[in-house]
Amino acid sequence: MKSPYFPSKIRVAAIELEGVMMVKNVNNQLFLDGLEGKLVHCLADKLNFEIEILLAPDDELISVLRNGTFGGIVGMLQRGEADIGVMGLTISEEVMEAVDFSIPLSVLEMGFVTKVPGEMPKVAAFSYPFNQEVWILYALMILAATTLFQRILFRNATLINSFLSVLGSIASQAMENVIDSSWRRVMFGFWLTIATVMPFFYNTSFLSFLTMPQKVPVPRNFEELSNAVQSGNYKCLSAKESNEQYLLQVSVNEYMVKLGEIIEKNNWQYSFTEQFTDHLEHPVAIIIARKVFSILVGSPPYVTVRLSDDYLGVWYTAINFRKGFCCRKRVDDVLHGIINGGLYEKWISEHAFRDTLHKRLEVKHEEPRLQLILEDLKMAFYALFIGYALSFLVFFAEILITKRLAIFYS
Repeated sequence: MKSPYFPSKIRVAAIELEGVMMVKNVNNQLFLDGLEGKLVHCLADKLNFEIEILLAPDDELISVLRNGTFGGIVGMLQRGEADIGVMGLTISEEVMEAVDFSIPLSVLEMGFVTKVPGEMPKVAAFSYPFNQEVWILYALMILAATTLFQRILFRNATLINSFLSVLGSIASQAMENVIDSSWRRVMFGFWLTIATVMPFFYNTSFLSFLTMPQKVPVPRNFEELSNAVQSGNYKCLSAKESNEQYLLQVSVNEYMVKLGEIIEKNNWQYSFTEQFTDHLEHPVAIIIARKVFSILVGSPPYVTVRLSDDYLGVWYTAINFRKGFCCRKRVDDVLHGIINGGLYEKWISEHAFRDTLHKRLEVKHEEPRLQLILEDLKMAFYALFIGYALSFLVFFAEILITKRLAIFYS
């Protein structure tokens, strides 16, 4: 039986990218390496066609131009300059008007990565046990108790004297010269409960922090990332070879739209061909698909990055065809066997492992340090010595000018 017609030569649009598509000439023969290179070679062997690689002049997978036209690989297919486009292009309704798609190859989960958060600085470790809202509430409670006790509980005390007495009770100092009555005992007992429980919570949290220091907070999802970018605390980069900015701006979520507008306004972009992980040394998030990141860089714990908890979206990837390409069905039949046989996912795993093997060999195992050392307690000793110095100053001041510094007077 005569085999169905298939062109003897296929023009393949692509860009060169380490680990994904690398074009080499060996003894005047074309050799393709990388994930997509292996896929193209497999199709060529099965369908018996000659490969002609056409590199996109702008080194982009896709870029949205105007009046329904595209740049990058999709633009080449739209203009009829190539027959097939590879590089894991995503299936979308907008692109479908310009080119045709094969059956889905894989799934891309588009999220973002940030640098693994480091330990919070220990200089301000004394403020970490409570968050800002608790500290404000605690301070307001002390001021309220100072005013109330000065008028109701203490005998002939000034406002500053009442404040010193309330503050001393938090540090386990006795409160003297209290007017004794039944309902005042209830108020006094209520305050002593607060003055005992709050320092206890503080001390236990502080010791926990010294033992297992907290991590610097980083955005965990796109909403937190959008808020961090809008407040100026973070930058967010998108790949210039793809169209994340467009996907953000057409999102139904307002915070996604604002994030996309800021990225476009500041032209925050990176390229797959550069060492884009160097940007992560600063407060920067990089939008990228998880599989793409594992192929180009690696995966935790061999790389020190944190993946987002949510996704910008989940898309299927496919091969693109120019409109009117004769043999989509033949290509889909071959792709069906490759995908169902697990070859494509196997190639992804192999290239991700091979290209990041040197990173894995550089990783050194370190036992976690769970005990306190002198460095951890340095700030505590500083605070202790400062407290002793202030205590001696107050002591000498009380001796020299006893009457003026008496807490209670009549």
